[in-house]
Amino acid sequence: VMHSIKKTYPGKSAHAIYEKVDAEMGRIAEKYQLDYESDEAKRTGKVSKMGATGTYACHDGHVEVHLKFPMLMPGSMRQKVQEDIDKKLTGLFG
Repeated sequence: VMHSIKKTYPGKSAHAIYEKVDAEMGRIAEKYQLDYESDEAKRTGKVSKMGATGTYACHDGHVEVHLKFPMLMPGSMRQKVQEDIDKKLTGLFG
């Protein structure tokens, strides 16, 4: 099951967005004990655990997040993860 989130931040550079997303994803990975890899040069990152993966790519003015969940993961849990990430991204520069 795949889900995508795109958030726009007009006037923000890819690097500025990456710094914020990287810090936020680091906290989320720690909270949920996820494996986390990031690549500052490419402004991308990936979290994963037990078949669930989340990747992001930061560009000038926006970030794209792609979530992939195992079929056996309950829909309510997928929804909670999506809402949590959406909320964090919405408040990124707030």
